[in-house]
Amino acid sequence: MSKVTMTAIAHEAGVGVATVDRVLNRRAPVRGVTEQKVLAAANRLGYRLEQSRILHPNQPAAAIALRMGFILLSARYSFYQPLSDALREQAEPFQPPGSEAEFCWHDINEVEAVATSLRNLAQRVDVIGIVALDHPLIRHAIQDVSRKGVHVYALFSDFSPCGHAGFIGLDNQKAGRTAAWMAQHLLKKPGCVGVLLGDHRFICQERCEISFRSYLREAGVTQRVLEPLKTHESIEGGYLAAQQLLKDHDDLVMIYAPCGGIEGVVRALRQSQRKGITLLCHGPIQDDELALIDGTITLMLRHRIEEMAKVVINTCVNAQTENSGHFSQVTLPFDVVTRENF
Repeated sequence: MSKVTMTAIAHEAGVGVATVDRVLNRRAPVRGVTEQKVLAAANRLGYRLEQSRILHPNQPAAAIALRMGFILLSARYSFYQPLSDALREQAEPFQPPGSEAEFCWHDINEVEAVATSLRNLAQRVDVIGIVALDHPLIRHAIQDVSRKGVHVYALFSDFSPCGHAGFIGLDNQKAGRTAAWMAQHLLKKPGCVGVLLGDHRFICQERCEISFRSYLREAGVTQRVLEPLKTHESIEGGYLAAQQLLKDHDDLVMIYAPCGGIEGVVRALRQSQRKGITLLCHGPIQDDELALIDGTITLMLRHRIEEMAKVVINTCVNAQTENSGHFSQVTLPFDVVTRENF
């Protein structure tokens, strides 16, 4: 009888490949309910516990060992610390014995440091996941390490073509148009709409902004959409940008912020005590439930951080085992969250 693949069991059980590996190869504990789900799925597919090995397509599980590295924005920015924790947990079963995934954190504008980290990490790992600006210096570094056989995956925000192995993130056109659809129904009085971005070189946010504006034009919305201000993805940057919007525009009725630094925007809006300003943003952020409950945030498009981590690791593992050279584009869902459904 042919061996059963971990990919097939994961699909049957509705879990990630890493979870199947943990259960069947006893790499790490999982919840009892999840373990039973995996074992039941494996049994349905004909796997027997006496089988000593589960195979990915054409690859024994014991041979799956990936040295993984990640370059993320600073852990003090919104959800990057939870993302780091989730990635570390999901990567652990596939790391060589005695090792763990490596992480580098940089502020958004530390372009040269990011390029250096890429080259340094590439000497120690097989695959790199990165959140960074679409900057020529960074693209050049990605091209260099990719030529040396290290797979580089853009997380959240893609790059212009530079030899990277794939992109894992939202459909940002859909996200921007979803926010604009909601804006159309919330804009009840004349005024202007502020836009906040982390940086103009963040392709994900650029596409959100373009799609937001495009939908509002199509819908004939008459409120003026302002030129974007930068938050630099930081809490302090979000605070200063929101303060500037409030100071410069007495007729401000809405802020669209598909970026980091939302905690600072929330603080500025609470301090101003101006009524009737709607905030549409991305998340999650710290204490977002409270900001939704008290009405400071009206709508949040929330990333599924745990699911993101699982998909990132599974994509890296599957690309390695399948030895595929094709570009992997994985589109993740997002949740539309209000105070009534968080």
